[in-house]
Amino acid sequence: MSTAAYAKDWQRLSSKGLARLNLSTLPAAELLFLDGLAIHLMGPEAPEPPYTIEHGTVIVGHLLRALVDCSDLEIEGRPPSTSGIEGARAAILEGAQQFAKRGVPGVKQLVNRLLAAAVGELEIHKESAEAQTRSLFFYGLLAVASGPDNRLTQTAADGIMEVFTAWDGQIGAGFVPPWRIVASS
Repeated sequence: MSTAAYAKDWQRLSSKGLARLNLSTLPAAELLFLDGLAIHLMGPEAPEPPYTIEHGTVIVGHLLRALVDCSDLEIEGRPPSTSGIEGARAAILEGAQQFAKRGVPGVKQLVNRLLAAAVGELEIHKESAEAQTRSLFFYGLLAVASGPDNRLTQTAADGIMEVFTAWDGQIGAGFVPPWRIVASS
């Protein structure tokens, strides 16, 4: 999807992305979100303090784009699942469905919930881009998993951190997202 098309109607597209999320597309959403955060926060144009709502908006944008774009990807080589990861994914899917049922107001609620947390986490972890990435990944998925009624279990929260640890370990072991693979001639 083009950036211009997404920018024009991001709320409706985000609501559709939340509604389409399922167990087969969720790992792609996780990886897209993690990759977007890592490139943004650890890259040459990483944001610097003081952090503002504009910085938080970029983080929220990475989450929403991951939710929209994940249905177009098939991820091979993803880390093995555990009961904690399965529980977290079930909570994320349930929360996503609940936000999607509310349509655009649900997307606005999700954005408002994550925006302030994103700015705060950028500031709290300003000394470490890696810690910012981990924390924002956690809080982004936590915001979805908690749904519009802000319900979340400790088990789901722990599972979300397990999801991060699993992807971090997979990437550390040499896994490269398919969109980062450059063909050689």
